Amino acid sequence: MKLPEPLAINDLKVRLYLLSHTHPVGRSKARLFSALGFGRSSHAAFVAEILRIGRSGEVTKQEATPYGTKYTVEGELTGPRGHRRVVTVWIQAGAGQPVRLVTVRPR
Repeated sequence: MKLPEPLAINDLKVRLYLLSHTHPVGRSKARLFSALGFGRSSHAAFVAEILRIGRSGEVTKQEATPYGTKYTVEGELTGPRGHRRVVTVWIQAGAGQPVRLVTVRPR
């Protein structure tokens, strides 16, 4: 099964969390993504890669939560300096709503 469209990624989540070396939780992820060649200045390329994984990958887990349906999609994140298996987590608040990125973590 593929993720339902449309997919949405909050720009602030990417710049201030996933690619932030100062965020208390995100900084460990930012180090990994930086090693692959992604940084705050290249966040658009990072978003494009995450969208590619979300659109091309198969849903490996689907779960009903109080906030909506949560989906997990695994894939290969490819950057200018390498690649790494990652897990992307998405949520859809309701039918017809965009499927929003929750997080990305190494596999």
